[in-house]
Amino acid sequence: MIDTHAHLNFEAFQNDYQQAIQRAFENDVRSIINASSNFLTSQKAIEIAKEYNQCYAAVGLHPIHVKDEDFDVNKYTELIKNNIDYIKAIGETGLDFYHSDENKNEQAKVLKQHIELAHTFNLPLILHCRGGKENPQNAYLELLEILKSIPVNSLQGTIHCFSSNWHVAQEFLNLGLYIGFTGIITFKNAGKELLEVVKNTPLDRILTETDCPYLSPEPHRGERNEPGYVMFTAKKIAEIKNISLKEIDKITTINAKKLFNLILS
Repeated sequence: MIDTHAHLNFEAFQNDYQQAIQRAFENDVRSIINASSNFLTSQKAIEIAKEYNQCYAAVGLHPIHVKDEDFDVNKYTELIKNNIDYIKAIGETGLDFYHSDENKNEQAKVLKQHIELAHTFNLPLILHCRGGKENPQNAYLELLEILKSIPVNSLQGTIHCFSSNWHVAQEFLNLGLYIGFTGIITFKNAGKELLEVVKNTPLDRILTETDCPYLSPEPHRGERNEPGYVMFTAKKIAEIKNISLKEIDKITTINAKKLFNLILS
């Protein structure tokens, strides 16, 4: 099993990320990808990857931090060049209009810079997308518009923590992207539309993730999430697909290895 989107590089884990990693390995998690939100967490993700062979980094600037931090392409380029063996993706990047879309043009600009960086280093993108409170779909539609402008066959990556509907999911699948599911699908109030996406998404395009320390799955709601809990998301996918957990583990591990070019011990 692989947690393709964790944040052990965040403050929530600053005192015990080693223990969280150990617990994950004891729960049959074979690899963890720590996605970043800014330059500091990008550096921390790399530090963790240097400490643990089966932990890898994704580097980038989260759209909610675009207003606080410039995306210095040259600085990120040097960071990647100097640590290429530890970096498996660019991100997380994308669009987030949940609190406001006032700076959406700047978010789009920075997203395009991430896309160029991913192309330069032949790395997949980890894409974040969250719509506004009044219009949950607006960010997804604008993200799709940007992605569709990219030359065919030059886009690789995953739309992480997917929370839209099957129609939108098909658009991402048609672009060749993977879809990442989190503990949200285990929630008692998980919407029928999202569960339909899980049911309909081809097995060879599904990734498992936690987005820890956020979105703890049932039965751990209210607790800090961690990579070892990815099994609960995998179990829910197996239940919805009506296949064994072992098969979900096998297929999603193959998917993650393929997308992120992972070498598992």
